[in-house]
Amino acid sequence: MAFLFKNSDGKPSLSFTMVYTSFFVALLWFALSIVNTPHIKSFDVATASGFISPLLALYFGRKWSDSKTVTPDSSTSSP
Repeated sequence: MAFLFKNSDGKPSLSFTMVYTSFFVALLWFALSIVNTPHIKSFDVATASGFISPLLALYFGRKWSDSKTVTPDSSTSSP
């Protein structure tokens, strides 16, 4: 999937892509509400937090569970 952003490990990540795009949408919504654009609802922090928070929980929960996964070290040989 070439359209996914890469996370801090350098791997394509759907959860990071979702967090990045939702933050950009919230930032765009905030900027458009400042200039009082017609047909754009005024910026609401609770609504913006409502769709960013679960995505942040998904991303950081995923990073936490990936860091807890033990991978076998290939440098040590088993007897």
